[in-house]
Order: sequence, then C-alpha cells, then structure tokens
Amino acid sequence: MKKYFILLIINFSFIFCVYNVGQTVSLSDQQLSRTVCYESTFSDEYQVGDSFSLYDLNGDYNGGTYHVMFFDMSATW
Repeated sequence: MKKYFILLIINFSFIFCVYNVGQTVSLSDQQLSRTVCYESTFSDEYQVGDSFSLYDLNGDYNGGTYHVMFFDMSATW
C-alpha cells in the first residue's frame, strides 16, 4: 500500500509542475494556443479573437525572428 501511495504522489508532482526563474518554456507548452482577448497598442500583428501561441514567437520555428519575453503573473485576492 505504501508503494502505491508514493507512486501516486510522484505522478501528481508531474501534473502540477511549475516553472521557476530562468527556466525555458518547453516546446509543448509553447504550442498551446489561446485566443487574444486584448489588442496591443505596440503591434497590430494580433487582433482580438485571433489565435496566439508562444510558438509563433520562437525564432527557431518562425523563420529566424527571435523575441525576448518577460512574464509577470500576479493576482490580488
């Protein structure tokens, strides 16, 4: 029974993995696509309702146009 419990905990740790400072976003996470909900004032490349993924900004796969990204994810409860 103890073996199964430990295996269960290990499996859940892979499901709820998080990124830490300085890590690279995995290719599978880059390919996740989301709908644009707010139009940027810096670029008219994406409009509201368009599909967006980080894969589009990866220079290895978009023809050599590289981007540096900074993600700030915060919430106030």
